[in-house]
Amino acid sequence: MTARKNAGSDSAPALTPMLKIDRLSYLRDGRPILDELSLTYAPGRLHGLIGPNGSGKTTLLKNICRIYRPTSGRIFIAGRDCAILGRRQLSTMVTLVPQNPAVGFPILVRDLVTMGRYPHLKRFQPLGEEDRRIVNQALAATNTLSLKERPVTELSGGEAQLVMIARSLATGADLILLDEPTASLDIGNSLTVMEMLVKLKNEGKTIFTALHDLNQARCYCDTITIIKSGRLHFQGEAEAAFSPEKMREVFNVDCRPGGRQLEFTLADRGN
Repeated sequence: MTARKNAGSDSAPALTPMLKIDRLSYLRDGRPILDELSLTYAPGRLHGLIGPNGSGKTTLLKNICRIYRPTSGRIFIAGRDCAILGRRQLSTMVTLVPQNPAVGFPILVRDLVTMGRYPHLKRFQPLGEEDRRIVNQALAATNTLSLKERPVTELSGGEAQLVMIARSLATGADLILLDEPTASLDIGNSLTVMEMLVKLKNEGKTIFTALHDLNQARCYCDTITIIKSGRLHFQGEAEAAFSPEKMREVFNVDCRPGGRQLEFTLADRGN
């Protein structure tokens, strides 16, 4: 696996963060899922989110794009308070690629990607030439233009994931959220998706992605956020995130750095 963090990661920080989360909490059935999270993310970078299963990663992403509404706290995108934005306007600023996206009916790829343009259209307004151009541009950017006349139900897992990323690009949103986009993919498709995220970052998008593969997070992400039990455990540059101490505290594994890959063993079994 080759690290791809060089381009875009050395730019000077902008005055206005692309994403700012201020003391965010979220309760489900009275139980805290997210607990007073405060986070800031610069634009034009690839930000990784890691943590054990059940730590709140998906819940955080869904709070950012307002699928869930925070119990308390505030979220700002490009300096704008998400709580006062309309749903249509918010959908042009942030988009979420869900984990293992499944489409249960044979919609054509081009029609699925076209759905990304709906926030820009008034009710019953047909697509214009500019909308069609943007859809084709999103397909081309994700190398899925040749798939546009195929039903989504006939695609491989890797192809379907790229098509969902194309749909997110069609929204025009500058902030793209992804929930473990490589979780069910083989190694080739997994690396294809990660390389695509680096490409989008280098073109000016801000990427915030939950990842289950710690080596991918280390190799590809500019920054890492670690949450555990809904609380912030670490936020900073990727190289500082994967110390043996942090890996033991968060994942209960022993970590042996060295070379391009980290090696892990269960902490209670030793090395």
